Parts: sequence; structure tokens; C-alpha cells
Amino acid sequence: MVEREKSDFNMAVSYLNRLNTLFYTADEASMTHNIYQWFNALLNLFRELSTEMKEDELKEKREEAEDIFKDVNKHVEEMNKTGIAQVTPELYWKLHNFELFLRRILKEAGLQMKMAEDARKALK
Repeated sequence: MVEREKSDFNMAVSYLNRLNTLFYTADEASMTHNIYQWFNALLNLFRELSTEMKEDELKEKREEAEDIFKDVNKHVEEMNKTGIAQVTPELYWKLHNFELFLRRILKEAGLQMKMAEDARKALK
């Protein structure tokens, strides 16, 4: 393996900003039941957080995302055909649970700010 010089700067702040933006987008889309946008935000988060996942998690969640994609496609086709599409509870919970998994990865990777038990300690 070739040893490379290390940069004095890294992309940590940019990376965390991207994650924050994507989680914000997912939150907004979930609240408005914009299934297409919610799913795409989660796929982008999946890609960003994939380096923090174990191989078996990555494989399992990739297969789960492919399954969700089929349901999202049906939803979008119905929306395009009729102008309205009911979000099924099954699809909603698939997306919800996929997002919960991504949030767990974020926390386990230490990318989420720890909560202070006492607000006075937050400034220390």
C-alpha cells in the first residue's frame, strides 16, 4: 500500500452538514408524505453512512432498499396516473424503519452530538 501525505484539513464539517441537510429533507418529506423525496433522502443517507456499516448490515439494507424502491415506484406511478396516491401504512413503516436504522448508525458511529444530562454542562 502506498503511503500518502495527510491533508491539514478534512471534510468532517462538510460531511456532517450534508448529513444534517439530508435528515432535514427526510423529516420534511415524511411530514408531508412526499414518499419519493423521503425515499431519495434516505438513499442518499444510506450512501453517506455506508462506510459506518458492517458488511452484513450493508447487504441486508441494500436488499431492503430495493424492496422499498418497488413500493415507492408503485406509489409514484399511481400519483402520476391519478394525481393522488394514498400512502399505505406498510410503505410508511418501511420508510420509517429504514430511517430509524440510519439514525442508529449515525449515533453508533459517534456522528450525533451527545446529549448533556444537565444544560449547564453543555457549555463545558
